Amino acid sequence: MDQKIRYETLTRLEELLAVLVERYGRRTTLGEIFAITASLRRLCHQERVTIAEIAEVTGLPKQSLSRWALKRVGDSIVLRVNDEDQRVHDVVLLDKDRAREPIELLAEILGVTEPRSD
Repeated sequence: MDQKIRYETLTRLEELLAVLVERYGRRTTLGEIFAITASLRRLCHQERVTIAEIAEVTGLPKQSLSRWALKRVGDSIVLRVNDEDQRVHDVVLLDKDRAREPIELLAEILGVTEPRSD
């Protein structure tokens, strides 16, 4: 790998991590940030996401996800027991605008100007 490409890649990664640490704090693990990001991405297109869905997508244990979600309750999310299945916990975003500024900074760092067609 070319030295210039390696340097640019690491520079962008450092910028990304700086934004994430600024937004989520120094004590938040990468796993938590991964789970939050996976949840936010899905909440762009749906009202709620379950802990089980996030566990499936990320490969992270449901127990850890539940613990992290409980830590964030009131911060920007609420956990609701699903009416149809009491074992299912829905994660519902309270304030969609709260994450806007960090996401805009990340988009700038990544050079995202148009939505991808997923």
